[in-house]
Amino acid sequence: MGRPPLPLGTYGEIRCNQIASNKWRARAKYRDYDGKVRDVERIGRSKTGAKENLRTALRDRSRAVAGDEVMASTKLEVVAEMWLRELDESDKALRTKRTYRESWTRDVQPAVGALRGSEITVSLATRVLRTVHDTAGPGSAQHAKVVLGGIMGLYVRHDAIENNPIREVVLPKSGGKKAKKGRMVLEPEELPKLRKHLRGRKKAVRRDLPGVVDGLGALGCRIGELLALDWSKVDFAAGTIAIEGTVIRVTGDGLMVQPHTKSGAGMRTITVPAWYVDILNRRNAESESPWVYPTSTGTLRDPDNTRADLREAVDGTEWEGLHPHAFRHLVATVLDAAGLSAREIADYLGHERVSMTQDVYMHRKSKGRSAADALAKMQLES
Repeated sequence: MGRPPLPLGTYGEIRCNQIASNKWRARAKYRDYDGKVRDVERIGRSKTGAKENLRTALRDRSRAVAGDEVMASTKLEVVAEMWLRELDESDKALRTKRTYRESWTRDVQPAVGALRGSEITVSLATRVLRTVHDTAGPGSAQHAKVVLGGIMGLYVRHDAIENNPIREVVLPKSGGKKAKKGRMVLEPEELPKLRKHLRGRKKAVRRDLPGVVDGLGALGCRIGELLALDWSKVDFAAGTIAIEGTVIRVTGDGLMVQPHTKSGAGMRTITVPAWYVDILNRRNAESESPWVYPTSTGTLRDPDNTRADLREAVDGTEWEGLHPHAFRHLVATVLDAAGLSAREIADYLGHERVSMTQDVYMHRKSKGRSAADALAKMQLES
């Protein structure tokens, strides 16, 4: 006979593991008031600290999920747990969920967690978010603004306050020395020269950059989508590839394949040019890894490291700063020149929308040959 389920609003054993120096994670299974059991976790500087943070979150979660009314006097840390629970149950990417939860824990909660909804004003929120901007950078400030805006939005939805003050907050523009912008455009005639350059550099060959460029030039996909391909996604007989995931890095867990792409439209099966099928046939015959584009040891490859490898390989050349997204622009340019419709190009690249009308009334994935035929002209030297 199986163990009885947890009573509603209770949690099971707390498990802890150390994930870095002075950094612990505490986890427990919590049974929400809808009857579902969910994993809840919190981070702390020590094992005891992580447990205390988790117990506090579970206590506040119990209060929020139990249906307590959200009022102007309700503390942000309580409403935050409601908002984060909604986020967990949404279809947003796992990395997005982690990013926003970490933003709340690291940047927002220490500053405003103990305040009440009625105490959050435009000026107070501006001071808080500009402090995050100055200490952690513009990216962290933007994430914190999204989190705080979402939490305050819950107060509005419960009629606890009239307006969301975060909408009026203006973050400063990034100052200081401007970062060098990556090259996002690659002309069709440049591709053979680029590949020849990469094949002439031992380190680039060792890192399989010519192969990665082949894939990007044939598929026009995002770098994470390319590196998530395993051989089961390749149908050699049909000449199609199923793009159904992307590689992400999860803090504490490492690299993993997220089983969906950036948007629903990104989940697609495409017919690819014949020259690329030939390349994949040769790769498959020589491969001992389940991944189409693995590391040198056959493991899952990191998109960030691959971007850095590509930048290093073209440093000081006419392609300096080349970004993998340039290949999406390249493929779109080639398909457009070949006369494909905007809908066909969007389907091939996995863009979410061409227009609202097409998104709402059309539900198609590009399995047709028109894209593959157009890209056949880009065949690379073997």
